[in-house]
Amino acid sequence: MRLGQTNALRDLLLPFASREDLERFRAGETYQLLERRARDLTIGVDQVTDGREVDIELPSDASAARWKRFLVIWLSVLPVLLVVSTGVRALLPTLPAPVQIIVSSLCLTALLQWVILPRVQRAARAWMLEDAAGRLRT
Repeated sequence: MRLGQTNALRDLLLPFASREDLERFRAGETYQLLERRARDLTIGVDQVTDGREVDIELPSDASAARWKRFLVIWLSVLPVLLVVSTGVRALLPTLPAPVQIIVSSLCLTALLQWVILPRVQRAARAWMLEDAAGRLRT
C-alpha cells in the first residue's frame, strides 16, 4: 500500500503475515539492491509493528524543526522582498511611502503564496524533516 501526502511525500506500507516473513523479505537480494539504491535518494523511518490494529505516524511539516522552517521562509522572503520593494519604488516614485509599502506587500504576499514558497518548501522538505541523525521526523 502506498500513502501519498502533500508536497510529493510518499509512504510505503508493506504488510506481512509474520515478522519472519518480513525478515526473509529484507534479507532477499532484490530488497538489498533496492535499499542500497534508495538510500541516497530518500529519507525514511521504519515502523514495524504486529497485530491487526496499527498506529502509523506520518511525517508532517509540523514535525520539522522550527529553525529550519524559519530559515527556509526567510531565505525565500529576503530576495523577493528586495526585488519587489526596489521595483515598486522605481516604478511608482511619486506615490507616498505607505502606498508603496501596500503595493509591495500585495505583490510579495502573492508571489510567496502561489509561486515561491510551494516550490521552495517542496525542494527543502526532506532536509526540513530530517533529524540530527538523518532520519525522518514523525
